[in-house]
Amino acid sequence: MVKMSETINFISVVVPCLNSENTVEKCIHSLLEQNYPSNFCEIIFVDNGSKDKTIDIIKKYPVQLLIENEKNPYVARNKGAVNSRGQILAFTDSNCEADKNWLSAINDYINRGVEVSQGPGFLTKQKEIIPRAECNQWVMKDDDFWGDGKNIALLKSVFMEVGGFPTHYTGGDSLIVYKLKTSGYNVRYNENQKVYREFSTKFSVLLKKNWKYGKGDIAIDLFNNRLDKKKKYVLCMKSFLRFFIKIPEAKNPEEFFISNFYYHTMKITRSISYIVNYKLVLNKCKDIEGFTQVDRPNP
Repeated sequence: MVKMSETINFISVVVPCLNSENTVEKCIHSLLEQNYPSNFCEIIFVDNGSKDKTIDIIKKYPVQLLIENEKNPYVARNKGAVNSRGQILAFTDSNCEADKNWLSAINDYINRGVEVSQGPGFLTKQKEIIPRAECNQWVMKDDDFWGDGKNIALLKSVFMEVGGFPTHYTGGDSLIVYKLKTSGYNVRYNENQKVYREFSTKFSVLLKKNWKYGKGDIAIDLFNNRLDKKKKYVLCMKSFLRFFIKIPEAKNPEEFFISNFYYHTMKITRSISYIVNYKLVLNKCKDIEGFTQVDRPNP
């Protein structure tokens, strides 16, 4: 909850959505029920071409709805940001529920001088073991975190200075955080900035998602000038041999075993994707070398 003594900033929440009829209503409720003054925030959904009842559901609530025909969540996020009024931009996804103090936690960090506040991306309310295993491989810490578009907030001025999310390929949220860190912006991990994602319970769906992450890894390595396909071959071999490494947050023997199996399977999947898609992604991202550090404007 916002403290009476602190500055209350206007926050624009931007949520891209695509065929989210099963989750979007819970997302909307969580955003409308924030412990944050409603006159100091706006909620913007950007539909990315839904064919189900997503748009009809959104229209029932006092939130804004924009349409983005180019099917790319980063393009959708950028459109929401450009059409926002807030000093702060807060991004989440339509399959997420925000903690009631989410906006307050963001406001608190911004008031401390933080320019980019990254919240945890590994939380879920689901009890099924596959979603928990997915979460266990994405645990963030103060000194070990990355960009995750379902739970990131930053000053709008900073967002505009760097040109918004890169839209080259998957991994645009990680890329923007890398760019901001290397350009000297104050980027911090905020453990109190919580959203809970609803993951697929199908192993095949999450396997496909991690294959996509492997493609994003290529774009990130290109930006960081550390492309190394040979290292991915080595990582594949090591992952086959590391099935007894402890996974953070495993709560019982069953989860420990499943999380280990899941973690290494997904590591191998990402590495193989990296190797297989190497040339394809480099061709699509050939202009990403222009996505470099920026000189911060003088205050």
